[in-house]
Amino acid sequence: MTRWHLFPVLSLLCLSPFAQAESTGEKVLQLQQQMAVMQGELGSLVAVQQASKGSQSALADLLVRTQRLEQEVRDLRGELDTKTHALQTQQQALTAQLANLTSATASTSSTAITANSAALINSAAVIASAASNTSAPTIQGLGQSDYQRAFDLLRQGRYGSAVTGLQGFIQRHPQSSLVPDAYYWLGQAQYVLGQNDAALKSLDTVQTRFSQSSKAPEAMLRMAEIYQAIGQSGKARVVLDKIIKRYPSTPSAQKAEAQLQALPAKK
Repeated sequence: MTRWHLFPVLSLLCLSPFAQAESTGEKVLQLQQQMAVMQGELGSLVAVQQASKGSQSALADLLVRTQRLEQEVRDLRGELDTKTHALQTQQQALTAQLANLTSATASTSSTAITANSAALINSAAVIASAASNTSAPTIQGLGQSDYQRAFDLLRQGRYGSAVTGLQGFIQRHPQSSLVPDAYYWLGQAQYVLGQNDAALKSLDTVQTRFSQSSKAPEAMLRMAEIYQAIGQSGKARVVLDKIIKRYPSTPSAQKAEAQLQALPAKK
């Protein structure tokens, strides 16, 4: 073999270690890259595992808190049931007390209504009797016929119609000498109808505007009786004292003294 034929072979032999070293370096680099990738994947797997452990811990903590809340709810529900039962018991007791109170009040009211009704019936009988025993006025006053019609209604016990008739008479004949009598009987009829304030006003008109009329002391006596009937004994006493002072030594004063003695003592 000549020198020129050996030169390529020698060249190849000389270059082979370098080529082999370069190939090994490439493999090392590839392995390093693969290791880097694997390390990244391993890190991801570790992170995932740690996150999974954290999730499990959080889930366990959530489960514990949920169980605690459920127990608190059960405790509160039991407390609520106890209080509800106590309230129902109290409500039943209050309902029973209210029923008893209502029954007692109704009984008392019924008794009071019966007493008031009896008083009104008695007053109506007294007024009817007084009107029946009262003859027509001997003085022929202005509007005599109108007064007589209203007075007849009173005698018949038609008190509502009598009130209307007497009021009409007073409006049409304010100057009549029969006006004091009209106011007196008007107050009587209004009281029978349960119109206490109106009755007192009509009777008071007699004793203030017509104090010289024979009906004035009678009107005052009737006022005292009405005040006493409606539970105003103090006002009844004032009226009776006024009768005694204004009309001394008269039958009206004697009646006033008797009524005073029947009044309850001052407190």
